Amino acid sequence: MTLFYNAKIYTPNGIVSWMLVKDGTISELGISNPPVDINSIDMKEKIILPGLIDAHLHVFGLGRHLEVLRLKGSGSISEMQNKLSEYSTDNEWIEGRGWDQGIFEDKRYPHKDDLDRIVSDKPVILFRACHHIAIVNSIALEIAGIDANTTDPEGGEIERDAKGEPTGILKENALRLITPFIRQSREIRKRMILAGIKECLGMGLTSVQPNDGGTWDIYKELQEEGKLPVRVSLTLNHDELSRENTPTPGSRINRLYFDRVKLFADGSLGAQTAAMREAYTDTGKLGIPIYSQEEMNDLVAVAKKAGARVEIHAIGDRAAEIMINAVEFNNITDRPILTHAQILGKDLVERISRLGIIANIQPPFIITDGVWVDDRIGLSDRREYSYAWKTMLDAGIHVAGGSDAPIESSNPLLGMYSAIFREDINGKVWREEERLSFDEALQIYTEGGAYAMKEEHRLGKLEKVIWQILLY
Repeated sequence: MTLFYNAKIYTPNGIVSWMLVKDGTISELGISNPPVDINSIDMKEKIILPGLIDAHLHVFGLGRHLEVLRLKGSGSISEMQNKLSEYSTDNEWIEGRGWDQGIFEDKRYPHKDDLDRIVSDKPVILFRACHHIAIVNSIALEIAGIDANTTDPEGGEIERDAKGEPTGILKENALRLITPFIRQSREIRKRMILAGIKECLGMGLTSVQPNDGGTWDIYKELQEEGKLPVRVSLTLNHDELSRENTPTPGSRINRLYFDRVKLFADGSLGAQTAAMREAYTDTGKLGIPIYSQEEMNDLVAVAKKAGARVEIHAIGDRAAEIMINAVEFNNITDRPILTHAQILGKDLVERISRLGIIANIQPPFIITDGVWVDDRIGLSDRREYSYAWKTMLDAGIHVAGGSDAPIESSNPLLGMYSAIFREDINGKVWREEERLSFDEALQIYTEGGAYAMKEEHRLGKLEKVIWQILLY
């Protein structure tokens, strides 16, 4: 039994000054007159928060990001080329991440020729910040067999020049034409997951909900080796449901848990592949729905039959509508998750609330998106329901906070800051009326994340335990 006193402890009922912990649970909380004659720790007025939770990130991608060429913040294609020229690796492929044409001087996408001028003897793939678009060089296109005669895959696009030749830009499902050629051994993947976990732990996270397809066996091995210092509620890819080595939904091994699968309804707003009901203001395009409504209905039905919860990536309002329709069509009641929920509408917010859909949001997106989002969506009515975090909370929607790391930093305090202040990279506030209070920001990174994990009975709040709970 340990007493933590002289602290500022955040509880659902306000701030208290002491907390008594017994056998890993809170047995008493108080403001004055703490117990005496027991093991005590003076917190010296430090703050004690519930364990912070990241409800959506890619731990494997985060660890991988630590090793690849980092392009975030590149202000021009020439700056990106300079970084590429200086980068050295022994890997067969040169891989980079983080460029954003929205902050380039000329706003244009890079071309394969831009890469060929720097590297022509080794395949190069550089992912945009959103990871829904990549630029590759000519040798990478040759390895993947992509040329003027290659047809666009369903839900994807091979960008072409005026002569019909690939420019090197691959969007959405077109990436699947090339990513199978970029391989890492199991040991390298395990090393990258460990690096990602270490990064999360260093940021103060106690629980993570990673979308890391094809990694159950690695996480299981890490758990058995005692190398999971955080709770992991793992989301696998939907197509893994048919694989023999996929665990039964609901499987738990100490800190490791699996109960949901991931689907994509669209792409990203920055890449203009997010599926919209109204055209983009700057291009007149509508984005790329990954699946038709019927296809999404069928995929959600497969997950339901397998006993798996569904988490569906939807950024544009058309994609969100497809997701919501599929949930309603299949009568999904087991806490379906709409991840990102960036562009919505009044009708969609009302349906999300009514159907009990969890909105899994990423507040740090506002740091980068706030610079150009009005160029994409204009000042139409949909702006009122864009990145509408306060509106969703007020509508009674369960909102969980995440980072989408490595797209953004896995630091949950940065996420809370972004939810409270909504400042872009230039310090400009975007839609001030949707700011959250500190308590609301803390809630989405604690209680909201716990609810998304179906763990709200034992995580997300600092309060007295009034019944016995089985601890894992």
